[in-house]
Amino acid sequence: MARRSRTSIPDEDTELNMTPMLDVVFILLIFFIVTSVFVKTPGVDPFKPVADTKKDWKPSILIAVNAANEIWIDKQPYDLEEIRPIILSMRDENPKAEAIINADKDSEVGVVMSVQEMMQDLGIVTRVGAE
Repeated sequence: MARRSRTSIPDEDTELNMTPMLDVVFILLIFFIVTSVFVKTPGVDPFKPVADTKKDWKPSILIAVNAANEIWIDKQPYDLEEIRPIILSMRDENPKAEAIINADKDSEVGVVMSVQEMMQDLGIVTRVGAE
């Protein structure tokens, strides 16, 4: 009696049953169809204003206010009372200086407004952006 090896299977017995795989594919397809979210349109097309992006904004003064309400200019933290002479020296270097104040979303509005008012008092055009 000859022993048959487990690794030698005749070619006619090697069929792959695809039915379970097709069942899984159909179940996944049904799952994705049922759980998909469809975007509902409002039914009207609202008028959207056109943004005025013709002016290039190249500020020469960058000021940042972080969540701890520290005011950062040229990679140095300052208090509100300390920034007026620094901004004056920057304005003296460039009389047509423009500024951007980048404020953290967790910073206090009062600090940002104080910096903006100081810039307006010094005659510097300023934009405020929130991160």
